[in-house]
Amino acid sequence: MERDQIIKALEALRKSLLPSLLVVGVFSLVSFFFAKKILTILLKVVSIRVYYFTIPEVFFSMVELAILSGLFFSIPFLFFLFWKNFKTLFRVNVTYVLMAILLFYFGSVFCYMVVLKSGISFLLGYATDKIKPMISVEKYILFSGAMMFAFGLTFETPLFLLLLKRLRIINYVMLAKKRRYAVLLITIFAALITPTPDIYNMMLLAVPTYLLYEVGLIMVRIDELRRKT
Repeated sequence: MERDQIIKALEALRKSLLPSLLVVGVFSLVSFFFAKKILTILLKVVSIRVYYFTIPEVFFSMVELAILSGLFFSIPFLFFLFWKNFKTLFRVNVTYVLMAILLFYFGSVFCYMVVLKSGISFLLGYATDKIKPMISVEKYILFSGAMMFAFGLTFETPLFLLLLKRLRIINYVMLAKKRRYAVLLITIFAALITPTPDIYNMMLLAVPTYLLYEVGLIMVRIDELRRKT
């Protein structure tokens, strides 16, 4: 990335920062009034009860949930805002943004519907008659929120690779030759991100991520061929 590109990127980031904070702030404020319903939805898929251990914990947990929800629901607006300010630098069109939004939400929903349920069920399987789980509402909100955002961002892999190609950081030949290292890094990343140490839950992230890597490889190759013609 050349010096002029870095300066343009920093300027575009400066222009995007304040509007982004305002959008997230508005959505967070609205989400606060629906925080209890959002928490009910988060708990429904795992069928567990959560508890609070200090008097102000519920209030602060609802604030944290509202902020996370505000950021979650702001994603389409944030992506379009950054596209507006960065499109000349990264040379991406509106289709790229729409795909980014869909992939993020698809990854988050996949985490919510599949990974959270199986992962938490696995962990709670260690409970016994003398060891009963009492899960903090704050810990559960932060845990589930972090997992859903992690999966959402991970599903952006093909677009991230295409973006790096547009910045001339990578190319198709490089990605193809480094495939074995990509598999290793994906496996390590999946082991760190997934909530349980078992191979099944790790594969729930590793396999889709590798498939998305291959999709990104195809997209990079198509982009290179298109620009040669």
